Amino acid sequence: MIAHPGRWWCSLAAWCLVSSTYAMDVEIREPFIFLSGKVTGNEQRILQAAVEEHPGITTVVLKNSSGGDARAGYATGEYIREKGLATLLSGYCRSSCSRMFLGGKTRAYSDDQPLDKTAVAFHGNYAQDGSLQQARMPALKAWIIKYSDGKANPELVEQWVNLPNRNGFAYFYHPQVPGIGPEGVMLCQGSEDAKLRKELCAKPQQGDALANGIVTTLEIAKIPR
Repeated sequence: MIAHPGRWWCSLAAWCLVSSTYAMDVEIREPFIFLSGKVTGNEQRILQAAVEEHPGITTVVLKNSSGGDARAGYATGEYIREKGLATLLSGYCRSSCSRMFLGGKTRAYSDDQPLDKTAVAFHGNYAQDGSLQQARMPALKAWIIKYSDGKANPELVEQWVNLPNRNGFAYFYHPQVPGIGPEGVMLCQGSEDAKLRKELCAKPQQGDALANGIVTTLEIAKIPR
């Protein structure tokens, strides 16, 4: 094992590199493992190695990730569910990161960052040129329904997986965050000014994060500092 004081941990396997060029940034503070940054493809293998080396890990904290490799998102989410790990949100978790988050046996917001800066965001599958990959939508919808424990509103899922702009997302905030309506959900097309999302994005009334199985509780988890 290579230990990097205060932050990095990595197995000696050839595929496991600490550079964020090859994987999300990793920090272990048992029982938490923090994964942050871009999803690049090695996340499931790195998480598995970390859990095997640190059996005290119970919770994956997903922190400030804009997503990335779709297959890694699915694989990591499935591994998290298989191992019965919990997931927590810290800051933003978009695209393939959202699939990792849905893998949690239990799923919640945390107090690691301000609540109004913390959200999980979903959209469809997109090709390199940004075009929507319609052929992959049925599998994505079925996966979301399954990993939301059958609770995700199919009509809402249909809307977000068909957003034509890959910069568009369905954002799920905690319902107590002000300015996003009573359910804390925004459906953004991706063309809105990022600073004006709260004013410009649609606010569908199709259930909050708990009703849609995005989280399993609205209690805000505390992460020791």
